[in-house]
Amino acid sequence: MASTIMTVRIDAELLAALKDKVRRDGQTVSAAVVRLIRNEVQPQGRGPARRRRTMGMFATFEAPGLDDLVQFRRQLSRRLIASTRKRKPA
Repeated sequence: MASTIMTVRIDAELLAALKDKVRRDGQTVSAAVVRLIRNEVQPQGRGPARRRRTMGMFATFEAPGLDDLVQFRRQLSRRLIASTRKRKPA
């Protein structure tokens, strides 16, 4: 696919926020802008997230999504904190 260079004027604070986001996501600014534009120009149906296939001995393993892992970690942290708090004497 042929690419074309496009110059865009953007507020410095917005660009800084975009750079922070793509750094966390492991993307480039260019790739993020293209993805955002593509999502607006060619909206895709919002169905369930596509699962990625795993390889090797885990080929049939259904990996949890990121949201599931975040929720599990929060629950586990709450339990650990609750179990390590000292009880006040009566």
